[in-house]
Amino acid sequence: MRWFSRSRSVAVVAVKAAVAAGAAFYLGSLLPSPVADYNYYAALGAFTVVGLVVVESLKESLRVLGAVSVGLAVALAVQEVAWTNWLTVALTILLGTLLGALPIFGEQRTWAPLAGLFVLATGGPDPEPMALGYLVQVPLGAVVGVIVNLVLLAPLGSHDLDRATSRMLDLLPSQMRNYAEFLTEPASDDPRQRADEVITVNARELVLTQSHLRWAVAEGHEARRGNPWRRGHGLVDLERAQAIGRCAAALAGVNAVLAVSAPAEREEGAALRRAAAVMLSRSADVMEDWGSVGTDEAIVDSAEEGIDRVLTQARRMSDDDGLDHLLFGTLAVTLRACLDIYAQDVASDRPGASEPRHS
Repeated sequence: MRWFSRSRSVAVVAVKAAVAAGAAFYLGSLLPSPVADYNYYAALGAFTVVGLVVVESLKESLRVLGAVSVGLAVALAVQEVAWTNWLTVALTILLGTLLGALPIFGEQRTWAPLAGLFVLATGGPDPEPMALGYLVQVPLGAVVGVIVNLVLLAPLGSHDLDRATSRMLDLLPSQMRNYAEFLTEPASDDPRQRADEVITVNARELVLTQSHLRWAVAEGHEARRGNPWRRGHGLVDLERAQAIGRCAAALAGVNAVLAVSAPAEREEGAALRRAAAVMLSRSADVMEDWGSVGTDEAIVDSAEEGIDRVLTQARRMSDDDGLDHLLFGTLAVTLRACLDIYAQDVASDRPGASEPRHS
């Protein structure tokens, strides 16, 4: 399914790029001579911005125009001083790269040295016509690319969002089970080192996955700005991804609990850790089979029972037993909130449509 989604995204971009490049090439040929002779640069300009989100494509087209203008200005200035040779080419690349590195040009900075190089390489002794063609055709193509982007399914960032969301949906139950197994492991010679090993590996993977998810959500919001296709498309997936991001905080809470928790020395503490392992395992069942949360109440009831058992066990313990009853009690409350989020925002077709199971 993910392969199909990616293939579809690539196919859409390919079709849009072909349409934009062809249209730009044709429109460029309609301009007066000698500008029309350089219409292939219009196709290049169109290809540059196709596939970007709407707001970005508008921004990038302006950056292309600015960077091209800088490169042309450098090349023409150098041509006024000397003919094209190794020194003028090197100087043009040097100045174009330095000026193109200005923050205003962003990722389009390479247009500055390239534009200058093309003028020197193909402009001949009279580079003005070629420079004019370059200056007109590349921005023309960029404008065509922006229009094609608007008309033909402007990207909503759904592919990156789906991939990041799926990765987090896989990671949450996997690490919950990992921690449940850790809590039921026989005591090791160095329990603190063992806990640090488990926490470090899982925490690193969680932070990386959270980072990807946050980036995808931010891209999704950016893609909706000014996008005529945003109405009725992608909003549910975006809100679901944000909800899953909030649930990831529960997993971070497990890290924090295990980092502070010490191996139980009394039976009450050992029983609490066993109950916490059951709670984590059952919560993982819900997260793993989130699609059935709204229809299979048994799976949620089982997880809720595990949470209640931890809370009951924690209340029976005193401060003399250490801090585990407070730590695991807090974790139980956090997991309950996470299960509510799954019921409301992850499993629901309309985020926020269902009521939480607990107040």
